[in-house]
Amino acid sequence: MSIPQDPQNPQGPPPAPPEGTQLPLGDRRNISPVNIEEEMRRSYLDYAMSVIIGRALPDVRDGLKPVHRRILFGMSEMGLTFNRPTRKCAKIVGEVLGKYHPHGDTAVYDALVRMAQDFSMRYPLVDGQGNFGSVDADPPAAMRYTEARLSKIAAMLLEDIDKDTVEFRANYDDSEHEPEVLPTRVPNLLVNGSEGIAVGMATRIPPHNLTEIVNATIALVQNPSLSLERIITQFVPGPDFPTGGILLGRQGIFDYFTRGRGSLKIRAKVATEKLGKDRESIVITEIPYQVNKARLVEQVATLVNDKKIDGISDIRDESDRDGLRVVIELKRGEQPEIVLNNLYKQTQMQVNFGVIMLSIVNGQPREMGLIDCIKRFIDHRVEVVRRRTEFLLRKAREREHILLGFQKALQNLDAVIESVRASRNPKEAREALMGAASFPDNPRLAAVIAKWSPALQFNGQPLSHFDFSERQAQAIIEMQLQRLTGMEQQKILDELAEIERLIAGYLEILTSDVKLRAIIVAELKEVQKNFGDARRTQIVDDEGEINIEDLIKMEDVVVTVTRGGYLKRTALDTYRRQSRGGKGRIGMTTRSEDVVEYLLSASTHSYLLIFTNKGRLYWLKVYNIPDAGSASKGKNISQLISLQEDETIKAFLPVKEFTPDQFVVMATKLGVIKKCELAEFDNPLSRGIIAIGLKTDDDELISAKLSTGADLVFIATRNGMAIKFPEGDVRAMGRPAAGVNSMRLAPDDSIVAMEVVTEDSLILSIAENGMGKRTPAGHYRLQTRAGKGVINMKVNKRTGPVVNVLEVKDDTDVVVITRNGQIIRTEAALIRKTGRSAQGVKLVTLEPGDVIAAACSVQEAEVEGEDNGDPQTDLPLV
Repeated sequence: MSIPQDPQNPQGPPPAPPEGTQLPLGDRRNISPVNIEEEMRRSYLDYAMSVIIGRALPDVRDGLKPVHRRILFGMSEMGLTFNRPTRKCAKIVGEVLGKYHPHGDTAVYDALVRMAQDFSMRYPLVDGQGNFGSVDADPPAAMRYTEARLSKIAAMLLEDIDKDTVEFRANYDDSEHEPEVLPTRVPNLLVNGSEGIAVGMATRIPPHNLTEIVNATIALVQNPSLSLERIITQFVPGPDFPTGGILLGRQGIFDYFTRGRGSLKIRAKVATEKLGKDRESIVITEIPYQVNKARLVEQVATLVNDKKIDGISDIRDESDRDGLRVVIELKRGEQPEIVLNNLYKQTQMQVNFGVIMLSIVNGQPREMGLIDCIKRFIDHRVEVVRRRTEFLLRKAREREHILLGFQKALQNLDAVIESVRASRNPKEAREALMGAASFPDNPRLAAVIAKWSPALQFNGQPLSHFDFSERQAQAIIEMQLQRLTGMEQQKILDELAEIERLIAGYLEILTSDVKLRAIIVAELKEVQKNFGDARRTQIVDDEGEINIEDLIKMEDVVVTVTRGGYLKRTALDTYRRQSRGGKGRIGMTTRSEDVVEYLLSASTHSYLLIFTNKGRLYWLKVYNIPDAGSASKGKNISQLISLQEDETIKAFLPVKEFTPDQFVVMATKLGVIKKCELAEFDNPLSRGIIAIGLKTDDDELISAKLSTGADLVFIATRNGMAIKFPEGDVRAMGRPAAGVNSMRLAPDDSIVAMEVVTEDSLILSIAENGMGKRTPAGHYRLQTRAGKGVINMKVNKRTGPVVNVLEVKDDTDVVVITRNGQIIRTEAALIRKTGRSAQGVKLVTLEPGDVIAAACSVQEAEVEGEDNGDPQTDLPLV
């Protein structure tokens, strides 16, 4: 075969240098070119599989990663069982490093520490003495200070390891041997769980209750076709974490039981305690799994200091050796359920635990559900029990063979003794008993053999010569003389009978799958009896967030907002009714640069739709608005909703339910109107949603009202004009739409209010200087949309411009507030009815320089009683 020539070197490769000659640095004869892409792919895959198989993922059979398996085996080899004294962890780590796991002492010690932590492992495998860390994430002491030994349950993982139950392999330097897997009697993968990050994959298996898992395992041993539904309902309802807690919902459990992946919602276990007549505290006694208690306390304190959570006056950690206890003291009158709901949302008192049931199965990573995991463990136990039985059978047969030799020797005792005495050395004695030679050079021994050969027998059958095996002959030679006594002879025969019975039992096990599985069940029941305990984690149905409405008293309140954005609610019956023209009471203390701007009436159970000048909508529950004390300014709106930059509140709309047959009608300052279905606003985002698209930058939203779709729209301007047209003139639009023209405005005029009315409605117009009048809606001519309108109120210097327009009835109360915080409540019936162009009457006596800022209407049915001198109604407004 011809060799192709190198075009750059037609003479062929240079001859090889003599042996022992050092090649120059540039010599390339021993370099093979490879494709770098293929080499990188192959090398990375080799590395990835090494991490996956040999480091990061547990084996489905014993639930252990290699480092944990090596630590347990190394401690077992050191004799550190549960009934032996502890030894320094430094010695244990050195033993494991030197023989089995050459990856660094930190990795070994960290794994050893975790196996000793009762808050990390449901059933710790190491019994530690010293500081092994805490639930506050305090680090353990150095390995030179701590001591350890195997726990009692760890012995169940190592049981029968010396009976050829598992395969062994050479360690990293071929100087020792280590087990490939432990012959565990405990379904450790599910009982203690596992967590690890490999290359491109990860595992996160939660711990489970041993009693429940063993019950499910026994059930599957006896009936492999058992359904998952029955397993869940009768045996394993879900995981059981060492730190307890409450697990919300069962869907995540069913997901990972079925396909190996799911998400669990874990919540801290809390209780409430009375601190006094009207004060309570929240006491945390259990926290979610893997949550740092100290960090949780710090997190709550930070949220309180940043005023992101209200109602908490103090928090302290009272945990001691008796258990975990974190006390959160509440302010006077606070509802614990409401504070808890905020804590669950914003802290690690409630966490999600993502489950990935990934483990090594037959040398490959695989995700499995609950039943598959248990069946893999059962298969492992079947193999372990089978190999153990074969080992015991082999040992029993070896012992039986020796005992049969003893029995034969006892039946021919005189011949055996005389032959041994006639032998010149042990070798001749052994060969004589084996019948392997005639011994011509030892006539005495040959004569003894010839003498006794006709008389030899075994169990009544004659023997032509000794036919002991080599092992039998050696055992006979080594037998002590005391074994020849009558009692000892009987013990040999009894032991032989027992061995034969054991052999029969072992053979029965190996030939009967039912017997073998019965042994597995019996051993599982023993494990359950010795180590089973009660469930710690409570599983409850996930009914979503706490239904706050059930905890809040339903009452009518007045919500007040200042221009600076401070918001508060006050019970409606706090405001005492006064006669028209009264001076009112101070309802809010404001800063000199701040003024009260909005006022509305709503139920505590209502939703509050908040419309901003930019046409965006935010969603808030009225009960989330603080019920502030007397003369308090309340809480800033920015702490309740996430306003965008340059946004100010322009309209509020209380809504009880988002019914499909209702609409929201919105009006802007420059005369744009828009109608939108109420259901469009039932699920706004925290950052707000678009309610109306503004056409120009100088326009802004000024009002939003609910309607039925068949009402009349009444719009009033600052200069005293108004228009009334059918709501049907405005078609329903989507949320981002900009709307249509509602009214033709004069150049210096703008819209100040909009109401949804009927022909029987009364229109209350309120001017800035305290004047007001009621006019029947029928007095306003019905026009089409986009008209110029008619006169609504005669505006002059005495009245000032129109501030607001309200729909009222004879049984309606009107609450008016001034910019300086003065509030008056009066009956609408006391305000005189006048025509459209009248100036009206005085509603409130204003202080010099003060003007009316806002007004709202309150139905008579909402008022609990008249002001007849009751001291309660004389309380200062809040």
